[in-house]
Amino acid sequence: MVASDSTTVLVDCGFSYKEAIARLKRLKVDPDSLSAILVTHEHSDHASGIEGLANRHNIPVYASRGTWIEIGHDLCNHSHVINGLFSIGDIEVRPVPVPHDAREPLQFVFTYKGRRLGILSDLGSISGRVLQGFQELDALSVEFNHDRELLQSGPYPGFLKSRVGGDFGHLNNDQAASLVAEIVTDRLKTVVACHISETNNEVARVEQALERALEGRNIDRLVASQSDGFNWISVGI
Repeated sequence: MVASDSTTVLVDCGFSYKEAIARLKRLKVDPDSLSAILVTHEHSDHASGIEGLANRHNIPVYASRGTWIEIGHDLCNHSHVINGLFSIGDIEVRPVPVPHDAREPLQFVFTYKGRRLGILSDLGSISGRVLQGFQELDALSVEFNHDRELLQSGPYPGFLKSRVGGDFGHLNNDQAASLVAEIVTDRLKTVVACHISETNNEVARVEQALERALEGRNIDRLVASQSDGFNWISVGI
């Protein structure tokens, strides 16, 4: 969720309607106040709850053309195709294509009054577009999905291990830390580690990777729980 003084945007919704409403309530957000929902890609843990929430509360939904092809253009009452830089209310939204095993996946950089927030999850490798798009940020939420050792020794079947650990799967702790280290500047004040596997990762390993990436820098480091998420964070203040 991203909010300014007058605009509130939800990024993805893979929850049931009941769970989505409960999570919005926890953040003191009325679903009728949502300005838009952005969909990064069609996978069920990101898009399965879009229809119920959007149509019940008359919320515009934005996604790439490829994502709409996969989930159906008529799924939502107010659907919009993302085609380059655009704005929702007073928030500027810059889509960034990412390498992931979906039809046309996007992640986003949001700008409001000069402050820049990047949200980056569900990608298996660091492309030039990602490095170029996620520069000069005030805050970053980035996927630390799995630990390579835990993934390989874990319970997933071989094909799923290959998918998760592949170039179009998910970032491991080392990849995410390398990305953070490469794009960090004195401007960056907050890094949130997100999309952490409950099966193939551990919070302690994520924290160690973050520490390596941000060693010696006065930057807030947070680890988001899949079950609990996290509270509002002020960007650039």
